[in-house]
Amino acid sequence: MKTSRTLLVALLAALPLAATPVKADQGQDKPAPGAEVRAQTSAPAPATAKNKASPSRRALAAGGALVPGFFVHGTGHFILGEGRTGWRLAATEGAGAGLVVIGLGGAAVFGASRRVIAPLVLATVTGAGLFGISLLADLYGVLAPEGGTGSAPAALPWVETQLGLGYVYDPVFAYRTFLVPGIDLRLRSFRLSGSSWFAMNDQNARLRAEAAYRFFGPGTPDGPRASDGSFLEVEAAFTHHRYTSNNFAMTTGEVTLQGRLDLAHIGPTLQGSFAEMGWGIAFETYRHGRRGIEENELLIPHFAFGAYIGHEGYPRGEAKLYYEHRHDGYAAGAKIPGLGSGVAGHLGLQSRIYLGPNLGLLADVQAGSAYVGRLSLLFRLGGWQ
Repeated sequence: MKTSRTLLVALLAALPLAATPVKADQGQDKPAPGAEVRAQTSAPAPATAKNKASPSRRALAAGGALVPGFFVHGTGHFILGEGRTGWRLAATEGAGAGLVVIGLGGAAVFGASRRVIAPLVLATVTGAGLFGISLLADLYGVLAPEGGTGSAPAALPWVETQLGLGYVYDPVFAYRTFLVPGIDLRLRSFRLSGSSWFAMNDQNARLRAEAAYRFFGPGTPDGPRASDGSFLEVEAAFTHHRYTSNNFAMTTGEVTLQGRLDLAHIGPTLQGSFAEMGWGIAFETYRHGRRGIEENELLIPHFAFGAYIGHEGYPRGEAKLYYEHRHDGYAAGAKIPGLGSGVAGHLGLQSRIYLGPNLGLLADVQAGSAYVGRLSLLFRLGGWQ
C-alpha cells in the first residue's frame, strides 16, 4: 500500500518525495467511526508562517498568487513565507509545462499521426492538469482558513442513490430536460454503479454501468479506516446512448486508472484540498440507420482540483473544478475558434453536500460544445464517518 501511495503522488504531483504516505489502520483494534476526523479537527494548527502572517501580508500573498502567480506558481506561498510548499508548486508547474510542450511539439512534428498521438495526448492533458492544479493550489493555500475548508471522510456509504433533473442546451438536438436516477453500491474496496439520463421531451437515453476496485483509500465503514481522502482505483464501464429520434446509437466500453491525492501531503497550507487525475481508453461502436457498425477508439484522461467542505457535523461534502477530455457525452468537446476546435474536452464544476446523516444534494454544471446542468437529491445508508 505504501508503494501505491508513493506512485500516486508521483503521477498526480510530479513530486514523488513530496508526500509522506500514511497507511490505513489494518490492525485488530479499529478506532470508533469518525475518530480520525475528530482528532484532526481538535488538534492545534501546525506552526507555520501562515499562522503568523499579518492580514496585510495574507492579502499581498493572495494578490501575488494571481499576478505574477499565474506565470510562476507558488508565488503566493513565497510571499507568505511558505517557501518549501512554494518550491513544490513551482516544480509541479514546470513538470506540467514540460509535458505540454512535449505533447504539442510531438503532435506538430509527427503530424498528429495515429501511431503516436495517444501518448502525446495523454502527456498534454496530464501536463495541463499539473499546471492548473498547481495554480489553484497556490490560491487555495493562501486563502483557505487554518486547518483547511474541511476534512475527508474516513469511510463511504454502502449505498448511495440519486434522483434528479438535468438540462442540456445543444442547438443541434431537440432534447432539453432529463430525468437522472443513479445508484452506488459499495463493499469495502469494490463499487458497482449505475446511472441513466432519460430525455423528457425527446427519444433519447444514456445508460451507464461501472465496476471499480480501490487499491487504497476510503471504503465502507466495515473496512479499515482511511487516514485521508487519497485513493487509487481502476474502473471499467459500459455506456449505451440511444438517439432514437435521430436514428443512431453509440455503445462504449472503457477502462480507467484514476486517483486522488490530498494536497496536505505537499504542504500544510493545502490541508483540506485535493487533486485528481485519471488516464483511460475507450472502444466505441456506433450505428446510424441501416448502415453497418462503425468503430472508434477514445482517449479519456481527466483531472480536477477540489476542496472538502466541513470538518464535523453538517453541512459536509466536497466541491471540485474538473476537466474531461472525452467527447461522447452531452457536453462533448469544447467549441473554440481555429484548428483546435473540437480537440479539447469540456470543463465542469461539481459539488456534493450532505445536509444531514442521510440526505444531500449533488449539483453539476458542464461547458463544452453544449451546456449541461444537473441537480439531484442524494440518499445514503452508512454515511460518511
